[in-house]
Amino acid sequence: MNKLLTMLLEQLSQQPRSFDTADNPGFWSDGEMILCPSEAECEFTANFLRDLFRDSSLTVTTGYFDPFEDHNNGEGDDYTGFYYIGFE
Repeated sequence: MNKLLTMLLEQLSQQPRSFDTADNPGFWSDGEMILCPSEAECEFTANFLRDLFRDSSLTVTTGYFDPFEDHNNGEGDDYTGFYYIGFE
């Protein structure tokens, strides 16, 4: 993983301020991806990171941990309801 990205992920909180996405949980990281409270913030940040790493082999991806899908699959966890930025 890119050294700059590693440092960025290490500086983010390891958990949200709140697990309620309506309660301003802020950005946080599990050390591998960035978790975001809203789609707009996720896409804005992902686009910035794509620009930042455009000359590297790093691919920036986004997604959503859907609460309904997680509930139906019995997969609810701390990520449920958050948008994410992943790196490959």
